[in-house]
Amino acid sequence: MANEILWKPQTAATLLTTELNNMADAAIVIDAADYDNATNKFRWANFFLYCTDFDAAPDSGAYFDLHLFYKLDGTNYGDGESGDAADPTPTSSSLHGLFQIEAVDAAQYQQVLGVPLLPYAFRSCLVNRTGTDLTAVDTHWLKMYPYNEEVQ
Repeated sequence: MANEILWKPQTAATLLTTELNNMADAAIVIDAADYDNATNKFRWANFFLYCTDFDAAPDSGAYFDLHLFYKLDGTNYGDGESGDAADPTPTSSSLHGLFQIEAVDAAQYQQVLGVPLLPYAFRSCLVNRTGTDLTAVDTHWLKMYPYNEEVQ
């Protein structure tokens, strides 16, 4: 019998939570801690965003950018500025997906699927392009569901 290659999901990681409270339109929020994929070596991930509520209904065509800033040299992030991830400048090279947001002032779940991951530590980043702010409640989050292949 030939081997089969199956997907093997791993434990979910919560990347952003309270950092999203009161996130203003056009604001950039970056994770305060690395996700150490240099150790974990996951090949892919699905990202899941939950927005509890907005200050007003988002604009038509609203979205959040998903950026990943890697530490390719083990020290500096490719963040478009000084490499410390304190004040990143997201670019098309760090963009890994868009969370499309409906133009309704209500809770929304959105996903970005099949994002390839590199074997380096990284920080996740969201850019709010909804035309409105997120509310101050402590229930917004961004989670990552990494996975690999498994040969059986």
